[in-house]
Amino acid sequence: MGKKLHTKKETEKLIKEGKTLIIAGSEKLLSKLPEGNWIGGSNPYLQSPCGGLHTEELLYVKDFSDLLIDSKFKVYDKNNIHQITTDAFENGIIATIMPANSEVLKEFAINSPEFENQFLNPLLGWVSGTDFDKFGQVAPTCYKSNEKFIDKAVALHIQLPKNIVARLEILNAYEASNSSEVITFEKDGFHNTDCFVGGKKYNFYKYIEDKNIETLILVANYSGATINIGLIKNEVSKNIFFAAPVFKDFEYKFAKKRTKDYKDFFNKNIDLSNIRYSYSCLYNFFYFELEKEALGIDGLFSYGEIAYQLLNVTFVYLVLDEI
Repeated sequence: MGKKLHTKKETEKLIKEGKTLIIAGSEKLLSKLPEGNWIGGSNPYLQSPCGGLHTEELLYVKDFSDLLIDSKFKVYDKNNIHQITTDAFENGIIATIMPANSEVLKEFAINSPEFENQFLNPLLGWVSGTDFDKFGQVAPTCYKSNEKFIDKAVALHIQLPKNIVARLEILNAYEASNSSEVITFEKDGFHNTDCFVGGKKYNFYKYIEDKNIETLILVANYSGATINIGLIKNEVSKNIFFAAPVFKDFEYKFAKKRTKDYKDFFNKNIDLSNIRYSYSCLYNFFYFELEKEALGIDGLFSYGEIAYQLLNVTFVYLVLDEI
């Protein structure tokens, strides 16, 4: 199908041909697509080989038809999202899309590390959103075929041939700052008013203000993987909200400030020839100024990345190995 973005007409043709697809784009376009073998999510921030762009007129379409030997589509809410891993094929991929700020996303984000069969198959996906200027005013959407949801997750379960093994990889441009103090929190979740530093309790918003911290990203080590938590600073309410949950049993540090050299960093660490499916964080799009910055790959910039659990400020990609 090639590395390019698609028009609505081109996407309709693929759907009518019976292709098994994952689609990202504006709600305006998604709502007009026909019934078929596809899942989708609202997101106008896309990646073409020529660079990132904000568009209401093009769609990112990933075709898995030539890869699978079987597939099934599922819809999950907050009460049964834990079944997403047990519904998987024996040798497969679980591709999901979840609406930003939804209850199903919150349930997944906090409890997914404990899901049964969590690491037997690659569980990957992204968080649907809206135009950034309209976030919080317009509900993000997900689609299973032409059925729309604002409070449910959609999933495409793919069964792979026996000679193909899928794996997920994460590219993280951030690392913990050596000058950062160790920070902990008293509860799991997307919001903590207070934090603990050296055994002392501080208001988290005031701590950030007093320390004049500019890079609003926390970094932690989750079982050997460096994981980011993006922070959202509300200057009106003087609160800090997390784009992914923190956990009370982990230690966090603030990220080291980066220069805007993302393209060089990306090219040094990524082999484009072996990537089947990929997505990045909207934070990367804005901070590293990736609009019209050619990285040679197609994909999207999401409101959160899923690689077994909810991540922030990363690039996630799927690799297929033949055995």
